[in-house]
Amino acid sequence: MNEVKLWLDSYDDIYSDFDSRHYLKRRISEDFLYELRNELKITETEIKSIILLLPQNKRNTASEKIIAKGLAEYFKTQYTFHEKKCKDKLRQGILLFIIGFAIMLLNSLFSFNYKESFLIIFLRILLEPAGWFLLWAAFDFLYYDFAKIKKVKNSFQLLSNVEIKFNASE
Repeated sequence: MNEVKLWLDSYDDIYSDFDSRHYLKRRISEDFLYELRNELKITETEIKSIILLLPQNKRNTASEKIIAKGLAEYFKTQYTFHEKKCKDKLRQGILLFIIGFAIMLLNSLFSFNYKESFLIIFLRILLEPAGWFLLWAAFDFLYYDFAKIKKVKNSFQLLSNVEIKFNASE
Protein backbone atom coordinates (compact mmCIF):
# COMPACT_ATOMS: atom_id res chain seq x y z
CA MET A 1 0.00 0.00 0.00
CA ASN A 2 1.67 3.18 -1.18
CA GLU A 3 -1.22 5.49 -0.46
CA VAL A 4 -3.01 7.04 2.46
CA LYS A 5 -6.74 7.58 2.21
CA LEU A 6 -8.62 10.15 4.28
CA TRP A 7 -12.37 10.69 4.25
CA LEU A 8 -13.59 14.27 4.06
CA ASP A 9 -17.11 15.67 4.31
CA SER A 10 -16.08 18.74 2.30
CA TYR A 11 -12.98 20.59 1.20
CA ASP A 12 -13.29 22.75 4.31
CA ASP A 13 -12.20 19.75 6.44
CA ILE A 14 -8.67 20.39 5.18
CA TYR A 15 -8.58 23.99 6.36
CA SER A 16 -8.87 25.93 9.58
CA ASP A 17 -12.44 26.92 10.45
CA PHE A 18 -11.25 30.40 11.36
CA ASP A 19 -9.67 31.21 8.02
CA SER A 20 -12.09 32.32 5.30
CA ARG A 21 -9.56 33.13 2.57
CA HIS A 22 -9.24 31.38 -0.81
CA TYR A 23 -8.00 27.77 -0.86
CA LEU A 24 -4.47 28.77 -1.92
CA LYS A 25 -4.02 31.07 1.08
CA ARG A 26 -5.94 29.29 3.85
CA ARG A 27 -4.23 27.74 6.84
CA ILE A 28 -4.24 23.96 7.01
CA SER A 29 -6.29 22.54 9.87
CA GLU A 30 -4.41 21.06 12.81
CA ASP A 31 -6.98 18.24 12.87
CA PHE A 32 -6.24 17.40 9.24
CA LEU A 33 -2.47 17.40 9.89
CA TYR A 34 -2.94 15.29 13.02
CA GLU A 35 -4.94 12.66 11.16
CA LEU A 36 -2.46 12.68 8.29
CA ARG A 37 0.49 12.18 10.65
CA ASN A 38 -1.34 9.36 12.42
CA GLU A 39 -1.89 7.61 9.11
CA LEU A 40 1.79 8.06 8.24
CA LYS A 41 2.81 6.53 11.58
CA ILE A 42 0.86 3.32 11.07
CA THR A 43 1.83 2.89 7.43
CA GLU A 44 4.85 0.64 7.12
CA THR A 45 5.67 1.27 3.45
CA GLU A 46 6.79 4.45 1.76
CA ILE A 47 3.87 6.71 0.89
CA LYS A 48 3.54 7.70 -2.76
CA SER A 49 0.18 9.45 -2.66
CA ILE A 50 -2.52 10.85 -0.42
CA ILE A 51 -6.04 10.20 -1.62
CA LEU A 52 -8.71 12.49 -0.21
CA LEU A 53 -12.16 10.94 -0.48
CA LEU A 54 -15.22 13.16 -0.83
CA PRO A 55 -18.86 12.49 -1.73
CA GLN A 56 -19.26 12.66 -5.52
CA ASN A 57 -21.89 15.43 -5.35
CA LYS A 58 -19.45 17.73 -3.47
CA ARG A 59 -16.47 17.33 -5.80
CA ASN A 60 -15.18 20.15 -7.98
CA THR A 61 -12.17 19.33 -10.16
CA ALA A 62 -11.10 22.98 -10.49
CA SER A 63 -11.03 23.37 -6.70
CA GLU A 64 -9.24 20.05 -6.32
CA LYS A 65 -6.37 21.19 -8.54
CA ILE A 66 -6.01 24.38 -6.53
CA ILE A 67 -6.20 22.52 -3.21
CA ALA A 68 -3.68 19.86 -4.30
CA LYS A 69 -1.28 22.57 -5.44
CA GLY A 70 -1.77 24.52 -2.20
CA LEU A 71 -1.21 21.43 -0.05
CA ALA A 72 1.94 20.48 -1.96
CA GLU A 73 3.32 24.02 -1.53
CA TYR A 74 2.39 24.01 2.15
CA PHE A 75 4.16 20.70 2.79
CA LYS A 76 7.29 21.88 0.95
CA THR A 77 7.29 25.21 2.79
CA GLN A 78 6.85 23.48 6.14
CA TYR A 79 9.62 21.01 5.34
CA THR A 80 11.99 23.85 4.46
CA PHE A 81 11.02 25.74 7.63
CA HIS A 82 11.44 22.70 9.89
CA GLU A 83 14.70 21.69 8.20
CA LYS A 84 16.14 25.13 8.98
CA LYS A 85 14.70 24.99 12.51
CA CYS A 86 16.26 21.55 12.99
CA LYS A 87 19.69 22.77 11.89
CA ASP A 88 19.44 25.88 14.08
CA LYS A 89 18.39 23.86 17.11
CA LEU A 90 21.16 21.31 16.56
CA ARG A 91 23.68 24.16 16.37
CA GLN A 92 22.21 25.63 19.55
CA GLY A 93 22.47 22.30 21.39
CA ILE A 94 26.06 21.76 20.27
CA LEU A 95 26.93 25.34 21.25
CA LEU A 96 25.46 24.77 24.72
CA PHE A 97 27.56 21.64 25.04
CA ILE A 98 30.75 23.39 23.93
CA ILE A 99 30.20 26.34 26.29
CA GLY A 100 29.41 24.00 29.19
CA PHE A 101 32.49 21.91 28.46
CA ALA A 102 34.65 25.05 28.20
CA ILE A 103 33.35 26.31 31.54
CA MET A 104 34.13 22.93 33.14
CA LEU A 105 37.66 23.07 31.68
CA LEU A 106 38.11 26.61 32.99
CA ASN A 107 36.92 25.49 36.41
CA SER A 108 39.41 22.59 36.34
CA LEU A 109 42.17 24.99 35.34
CA PHE A 110 41.39 27.19 38.34
CA SER A 111 41.34 24.15 40.62
CA PHE A 112 44.77 22.85 39.62
CA ASN A 113 46.86 25.85 38.64
CA TYR A 114 46.08 28.59 41.13
CA LYS A 115 46.42 28.91 44.86
CA GLU A 116 43.26 28.86 46.87
CA SER A 117 42.18 32.43 47.33
CA PHE A 118 38.84 34.06 47.83
CA LEU A 119 38.56 34.97 44.14
CA ILE A 120 39.48 31.47 42.92
CA ILE A 121 37.06 29.79 45.34
CA PHE A 122 34.33 32.23 44.28
CA LEU A 123 34.97 31.55 40.58
CA ARG A 124 34.94 27.78 41.16
CA ILE A 125 31.65 28.01 43.06
CA LEU A 126 30.22 30.11 40.24
CA LEU A 127 31.59 28.09 37.31
CA GLU A 128 30.98 24.52 38.47
CA PRO A 129 27.17 24.63 38.61
CA ALA A 130 27.05 26.72 35.43
CA GLY A 131 29.15 24.16 33.56
CA TRP A 132 27.09 21.22 34.78
CA PHE A 133 23.86 23.01 34.02
CA LEU A 134 24.91 23.82 30.45
CA LEU A 135 26.17 20.28 29.82
CA TRP A 136 22.98 18.68 31.12
CA ALA A 137 20.80 21.19 29.27
CA ALA A 138 22.66 20.38 26.05
CA PHE A 139 22.28 16.62 26.59
CA ASP A 140 18.60 17.02 27.48
CA PHE A 141 17.99 19.11 24.40
CA LEU A 142 19.94 16.89 22.02
CA TYR A 143 18.37 13.70 23.34
CA TYR A 144 14.72 14.72 23.83
CA ASP A 145 13.81 18.04 22.23
CA PHE A 146 15.83 17.62 19.05
CA ALA A 147 14.26 14.21 18.45
CA LYS A 148 10.77 15.77 18.52
CA ILE A 149 11.75 18.54 16.13
CA LYS A 150 13.41 16.06 13.79
CA LYS A 151 10.31 13.86 13.81
CA VAL A 152 8.15 16.78 12.63
CA LYS A 153 10.73 17.66 9.97
CA ASN A 154 10.79 14.07 8.73
CA SER A 155 6.99 13.92 8.49
CA PHE A 156 6.93 17.09 6.38
CA GLN A 157 9.79 15.74 4.27
CA LEU A 158 7.71 12.67 3.52
CA LEU A 159 4.60 14.75 2.82
CA SER A 160 6.50 17.13 0.53
CA ASN A 161 7.20 14.22 -1.85
CA VAL A 162 3.70 12.72 -2.13
CA GLU A 163 1.12 13.14 -4.86
CA ILE A 164 -2.23 14.49 -3.69
CA LYS A 165 -5.33 13.07 -5.39
CA PHE A 166 -9.07 13.31 -4.90
CA ASN A 167 -11.57 10.48 -5.42
CA ALA A 168 -15.23 9.91 -4.81
CA SER A 169 -16.04 8.22 -1.51
CA GLU A 170 -19.02 6.30 -2.86
